[in-house]
Amino acid sequence: MKFLTNGYASVLSIALIGVAFGLWTRDANSNTKQASETPGGRFISEHVRSEGLGPEPSAASHSPITLEPSTEVSVADTKFELNRHSTEQTQRSNVASEVEMLPGIAHPLQVAEISAAADGPLWKLFVAEGDPVSADTVLALIDNRVALASVIAAQSSADRQAMLEAAKAKVSLAEQFLNRIQQAASKKAASGLEVDEASSRLSEAKAALHEGLESQRDAFARLKIEQARLETYEIRTPFDGTVIKIYPHLGETVSRGAPIVKIADINRLRSDLHIPLSLVASRRVGQSLELRADLPGHPLLNAKILFIAPLIDAATQTIRVVVEIENSNKQLPAGFAVRLSHTGAGSDSNIQ
Repeated sequence: MKFLTNGYASVLSIALIGVAFGLWTRDANSNTKQASETPGGRFISEHVRSEGLGPEPSAASHSPITLEPSTEVSVADTKFELNRHSTEQTQRSNVASEVEMLPGIAHPLQVAEISAAADGPLWKLFVAEGDPVSADTVLALIDNRVALASVIAAQSSADRQAMLEAAKAKVSLAEQFLNRIQQAASKKAASGLEVDEASSRLSEAKAALHEGLESQRDAFARLKIEQARLETYEIRTPFDGTVIKIYPHLGETVSRGAPIVKIADINRLRSDLHIPLSLVASRRVGQSLELRADLPGHPLLNAKILFIAPLIDAATQTIRVVVEIENSNKQLPAGFAVRLSHTGAGSDSNIQ
């Protein structure tokens, strides 16, 4: 019995020693692994041990642990930085190229939406879309019959010539009568009272004539007002051009300020270009530029410089240049994009 008790104690002691040795081995492996994760290098080789229980391995059983600089990581980082720098340069180059090639839009030199200056139904239309028109041409007419009647009445008031002629005749007669009375009075054939009466009659006749002249001036002023009012019912074009659009239909009631007809002068086109400063230095107003149109075939167009802005766009380092494109044959539709051609971009290529 004593022998069995001593045997159990021995087995228990051996087990405890084995557990303690296993814990010590695991801590040693953990320390070795932490040493392998040094920031300045990497493992060339590492001895892999079992974490099981057993006797401590000898020092000769471990493979050597060697640290060397992380050259591959450094090269990769360098390549990444170079690629990023190259990408940024390419993006900046693309932005600069886009700025230099920024297009302009060829608009009609003159465009106008002619609005109604009076209220009423659209009574007459004298043009259709696409018709060429000359300046001061009546394009449409708003119902103006009431305004026309007012003009006729004002004209009648201004034409009262008979009343003025009668007033002038009375003045002439009063002057003759006064002269006779004055002659008679000089011969003692008329009294002073008769002379005064003749003078009073002449003054009354002159006053009546003056009143008639003032009335006529007022009548003419009213006539001009009514004629101007009548013209507000007419839709006229302010310049030579082409009818682009007619907004209301015939018979529709239009309000004052509502657009009636859109007119554009497409004989000449205008475009605003934003040209790099280096390409504008030798340009002057009146010189020509060669442009490439964003139309089928990309034709080259000759344009004349109308205006060079005195201010530089600080963000793009460009200057606004306004050009005019001749289109008297109406072959170019307004609204297309234009760019400075490679030939036109030369410093002296297109200076005239």
